[in-house]
Amino acid sequence: MIYLDDQLLTQKDFNSLYTAFEINTILANSDNIRFTICTTDTAVLIALCLYMKNKGGSAFPLPAGTPRPAALKRAIRSGSHYLLYGNSLDDVLNNIEKVCSSANDTESVLIQMSSGTTGTPKVISRSWADINEEVCSYVAHFSEANDMTPVIACPISHSYGLICGLMVALERGVVPVVIQNLNPKYIIKKVRQHKNSILYSSPALIGTISMLIDKSEPVHAIMSSGTLLQPKWFDMVKTKSKFLFQQYGCSETGCISIGKNIDNYDEIGLPLPYLNVSSGSNPDQAEEIVVTNSRDEVIKTRDIGYFDDTGSLHFISRIDDMINVAGLNVYPSEVEDVILELADIQDAVVFKSQQASGSDQVCLQYVSSEVIKASVIRKWCRQNLASHQIPMVIQRVDKIARKPNGKVSRKELAESLR
Repeated sequence: MIYLDDQLLTQKDFNSLYTAFEINTILANSDNIRFTICTTDTAVLIALCLYMKNKGGSAFPLPAGTPRPAALKRAIRSGSHYLLYGNSLDDVLNNIEKVCSSANDTESVLIQMSSGTTGTPKVISRSWADINEEVCSYVAHFSEANDMTPVIACPISHSYGLICGLMVALERGVVPVVIQNLNPKYIIKKVRQHKNSILYSSPALIGTISMLIDKSEPVHAIMSSGTLLQPKWFDMVKTKSKFLFQQYGCSETGCISIGKNIDNYDEIGLPLPYLNVSSGSNPDQAEEIVVTNSRDEVIKTRDIGYFDDTGSLHFISRIDDMINVAGLNVYPSEVEDVILELADIQDAVVFKSQQASGSDQVCLQYVSSEVIKASVIRKWCRQNLASHQIPMVIQRVDKIARKPNGKVSRKELAESLR
């Protein structure tokens, strides 16, 4: 059983959907066939993904509301055989579009797109067998949530909501609540309806929701993923929830680690037991986070981190986001942390602009209620940072541009300066 907002979908409801799929000749013969799925009917999307997983078909779920031309373009790029598109079950089944006649998959997969924050999004395929292994390891590793009701306020089209939220809940035998109405007050209402709820959402939405929660009535548990909570948000969320968890992963291998009882905003916890993870040994010797899965496939995450003395993993920066100033490395998060301590700074992002000389320049965008002179910001930085970390380009903006998952594309911000 699954709740969609206030609507309870029973196994009978899903069986009716599966029956409709079985009657359709194309879906009934979906073994190793690749389908791009785009529908505003969340029940149909969930049912199709679960059906493909059990039937041996491959699924590429897209965000609801993706225009059909854009969905078709992604279907072609992903090598899908068919596009399933529509606003209802009948709409989807009556308008199945053949996309290409390429060879069938050798194994059924879930297709996802990388975030694209550092370049063109990549098409990534993961076998359902790998995903089953991730789900089982996640459940065993994160037993603290066995009796918690997941309130999933993030897209089911993304692996965070689909796998860690929905599929993990079904594996545990608990009834998840999939949120379609993303009004923060409504989400809080749904969270409070369940005594032991755990909210799955992005840092940006978690920050907004937390501002509306009274400290005297904290919610039960919150899980954050996608990017780190900023230090100010982290401290605030800690006071608004009894338990704060933070997970880390990448598109190529799913969830990598889960932080429990975390005290530091950059702590992303202990790796899932079925993965072998290597990284730096301390903050001064940070290295790329590299993952080896049970198939002995090596995934280089392009993220920099380190393990602390307890074996907990910490995230520092994306390699692509690191700024090279005359041969000296600048990690954006270190500068952002200092900027955010300055009075009246509400939000900040640090990124690089490449110079003709080959060196990078440190750039800053910040949000504040009042204009703060660049000289004031630089003076504050000189008191708290090394000279090569001080921003040279400083812009005040009304809002930091973030993607739906809460991530910032520093590459796009750099291009906006040109």
